[in-house]
Amino acid sequence: MQNHDILFRLKRGATILLDGGTGSELHRRGVNVSKGASAEGGAGAWSAPAVEDAPDILREIHADYLRAGAEIITANSYNTNRGQLAHIGLAHKMEEFSRRAIELAREARDAVNPEAYVAGAIAPTNRFPTGWDTARVPPADELLKEWGDQVAALAAAGADLIMIESMRGVAHLLPAVKAATTSGLPVFLSVHCTVEGIMESGERVEDMVVALDRERLSVDALLLMCSPPEAISATLPKLRAAFAGPIGAYANIGYKRAITTAAPRFPETQYHGIDIGENTPEHYAEYGRQWREMGAQIIGGCCASTPEHIAALAPIVKGNQA
Repeated sequence: MQNHDILFRLKRGATILLDGGTGSELHRRGVNVSKGASAEGGAGAWSAPAVEDAPDILREIHADYLRAGAEIITANSYNTNRGQLAHIGLAHKMEEFSRRAIELAREARDAVNPEAYVAGAIAPTNRFPTGWDTARVPPADELLKEWGDQVAALAAAGADLIMIESMRGVAHLLPAVKAATTSGLPVFLSVHCTVEGIMESGERVEDMVVALDRERLSVDALLLMCSPPEAISATLPKLRAAFAGPIGAYANIGYKRAITTAAPRFPETQYHGIDIGENTPEHYAEYGRQWREMGAQIIGGCCASTPEHIAALAPIVKGNQA
């Protein structure tokens, strides 16, 4: 019902406002998002433990994005897969944490804007702290199993759609799409890109679309995410030319690895640092205007963006409701 409505709106040409960063906002509000982080292993469990450690703060972040005008809020399930929870010895809590992430988002949604959508996020079960490394990608059958289990938990908890995030290479994302489509929910696929207008793996977005077609896999929207605004602006026209369905964009505006040689010590340090530089809400909104003109129908923010950034985007993105 709710999940099919979003596809109807997109088909009619509506532009929809996505929320902003959740992990970085937890960080900004004083939550430890560096459990299990290391220079070799990357960000560890990152935001995932917040469903247990800071549910009230997490619920309020979702609510703040809704009050800013977001029509899609992304549940804090990005790192609730077994691979990332294993960094802190909690792999056995994948189903519980994934379910709780959806529940907290739904509670905020139902209290602030019952018409909004809750996206269940899935992301890589490992990280690449020194850059894209195909040798560190688990086998496809292992990925399919891990993502399939998480998708089942998210769908059972009441997600309205599945948001596949942080994909960097074509072979990496195919098992994620296969797993997501088993849910019967709309599937949005989000990938990283570079200022050269290609994926981080060096592949073209056109290669991704061809591979999806070759494998007879379909997604309901393709988005560029967690990359500098300039990279998204360089890549979005190529994505528009390659893919006939809805496209979208949400950028990383200043959340970068800060720890390079030692494990972080909370609260003194966290694995990431936040520095938005020139990317004020008003400045970021101008990127949103540019992306909409390029054909993006789903626009929001990723790491380091705040409810204020989403509020600044709202009049630009929501000027064409359908």
